Amino acid sequence: MRALIVALSVTVIVAHGAAVPSAARADTLTVGLFAPTAPFPSTPARLELATKLGNALGAALGGTGVGKVFARAGDFQASVKKGDVTVALVDAAYLASAGGNYTVIAEATRGGESVHGWQLVARNVDKISALKGKHVLVPSIGGRESDFLLNVLLGGEVGKDYFGKLDAAPDTASALAAIGLGKADAAVVPASVDLPAGVVTVLKLPALAGPVLVAYGAVTPAQRQTLATAAAAFHGDTTVGGFRAGDAESVRAIARRFSVPVKRGPLAVPAARLVVGELVEGRSFAIERTAVTAFAIAPAVDTKK
Repeated sequence: MRALIVALSVTVIVAHGAAVPSAARADTLTVGLFAPTAPFPSTPARLELATKLGNALGAALGGTGVGKVFARAGDFQASVKKGDVTVALVDAAYLASAGGNYTVIAEATRGGESVHGWQLVARNVDKISALKGKHVLVPSIGGRESDFLLNVLLGGEVGKDYFGKLDAAPDTASALAAIGLGKADAAVVPASVDLPAGVVTVLKLPALAGPVLVAYGAVTPAQRQTLATAAAAFHGDTTVGGFRAGDAESVRAIARRFSVPVKRGPLAVPAARLVVGELVEGRSFAIERTAVTAFAIAPAVDTKK
């Protein structure tokens, strides 16, 4: 009887202490959201999208899902490293600057497009020359905001000391709010966003890929395919309306722009037009005479004599 009681106790401990947490880990998918440059109008809008996306992707894998919004790159990186987040919606610009071991599942769309233009905006200024030495804000991409503005968006056309101060804003909405309140002179933000009163577009900038849905670590190829199918059927909001098939090339395209462009002058090739007169002009030519006997063949010598 005593042995039976001990055996039953061990069974209860295993059932309630080990099996349940393991099942919870297997059945619950945490979908991270780190996309500061995406023009969500507010933090609640980010939370709502993350929750909706988490529910949809978790159900696709036969379990449940939750969404988790990250405001800082360091916190997001730590959660990925610990394995707390295995699927995430992430800014392509952040991935291009930070790198990492991930697989792109799909590209987010806004207005039916996955690539969107950017713009330099400012208060009561319509020329970039008027922003020299001014304070400019850039939505956070994890620490390389200066390279993002000067190289990726401006193509190296202005020097590092052109703007007086370059700061990272928590997100696009915060950058626009700061400009509207006069806390900064200018900002770079995605195109097609509502600008505060008195803020105008100074310069249109290149189009870049928006957020991408990625998988980290333990997600199997079969699960990635299931998630891609679920993402294609997802309907979100005005910022992330849905997803389309994509790969890491959109991220690599941005990564290539982080390097300082090499400027070379035009290659001038002289015209290769030679005239005989130009070759012989001012020169004298003479051919030394050779004695005729030099061309005669000497008679054979009979060595038997």
